[in-house]
Amino acid sequence: MLVPESDAGPDGAAPFADCWFMAPLLPFRLSWQLLVPNKPQLSSIGTELLSCQSTAVYRLIACPADPVKLQEDLKKLEDWEREWDMAFHPDKCIQLPLTRARKPLNADSSYTLHGHTLKRVSSAKYLGVTLQTDLSWGTHINNIYSKANRTLGFLRRNLKVLSSKTKELAYKTLVRPIVEYACCVWDPHTTGNTNKLEKIQRRAARFVLNRHRNTSSVSDMLDQLQWVPLQDRRRSIRLTMLYKIKHGLACVRCDALKPLADSNRRRRRVHSQQYQHFNCRTDYRLYSFFPRTVRDWNTLPEATVQSSSLATFVSKVSSSA
Repeated sequence: MLVPESDAGPDGAAPFADCWFMAPLLPFRLSWQLLVPNKPQLSSIGTELLSCQSTAVYRLIACPADPVKLQEDLKKLEDWEREWDMAFHPDKCIQLPLTRARKPLNADSSYTLHGHTLKRVSSAKYLGVTLQTDLSWGTHINNIYSKANRTLGFLRRNLKVLSSKTKELAYKTLVRPIVEYACCVWDPHTTGNTNKLEKIQRRAARFVLNRHRNTSSVSDMLDQLQWVPLQDRRRSIRLTMLYKIKHGLACVRCDALKPLADSNRRRRRVHSQQYQHFNCRTDYRLYSFFPRTVRDWNTLPEATVQSSSLATFVSKVSSSA
């Protein structure tokens, strides 16, 4: 269980409450209740809670009274445990602050569960994605980079076949999903992290075609295999997620999406379904899912955004990558 504590997010928004960076990852539409599979809903306790393989309790810390309220929420969670004859193991519960403030409110605050003080950490994995206190994705990208390289090395040592098609299938089945899982949430914008992930595919191209000489052109190999850069694939995945959100195919709140008014003449209208750009003061907000994907969405052709089905949209976006 994660117990995030945060000051106001960028532009005064509550990071989890508005889902501005984790929205595409959350499996359920957010509510002010605790959702537990096969159990009746717990009455509202004033703090958003999610339950999947992990449970998260979180609250915006905007004044000295908020930590007290969060501790009260944990107390109510203890009461719920007793009612349903189950318990969260205190040693497996942590506290993860989410803030980039230089002087966060109540930086020394602590929380208890069953009399056990929750350990304060700087990063934690939630739903397969490593979250960091400062909301950066460096640790997560390093983790998936290492895991993908280990898996690719395993294939090179154990897949002793000459068929390029078999090797390509192995790469697309076992390696590429590692570096694309939930990528619409953490898609990097820095050159260093982008190039780091591209190295995985370049090594995979050598493996598939069995061309390991230094004089061999990896770019030619990628062209031969017709593999688009992972960066372009992540862009297509983000746009596909926005299409799903727009058409109610994904349970993600989209209150922040505002259609571009016809009276707005400052921006050239490429198609009729453009959205207003987000005002962002920091890069980590600017390159989060909604602000970044809206900018890409607004540049799509009219025929693409008017696609009648998800499959048609994916086909058109992928062909333009």
